[in-house]
Amino acid sequence: MADKGKLHFIISRVESKRFTGNRKKDVASIASIYWCEIIRNHVFTDGNKRTATETMKLFLKMNGVEIEAPYNGLIYISLKIANGDMKYPEVVSWLHGRIREVKK
Repeated sequence: MADKGKLHFIISRVESKRFTGNRKKDVASIASIYWCEIIRNHVFTDGNKRTATETMKLFLKMNGVEIEAPYNGLIYISLKIANGDMKYPEVVSWLHGRIREVKK
């Protein structure tokens, strides 16, 4: 079961995001919002880290971007986010360094 109020908060945070004009940075920034906020706000009864990671990956895919990181690396970062060892700006930076446009 999802907490609709928390989901609406995340969506409003994404919708209010100001774009820099750097597409790669903007995509990393929004993907990081989904990843961090779902984990930190415990939107779902169970599976928040898994759901957050898959949501972030889906957002990247929908925007023609893929992440170059092993799945265990994503798990590690998810745990760091959950434990408060990695803050949003650090996640954006980490993700920005590991995404690339998918060639069509």
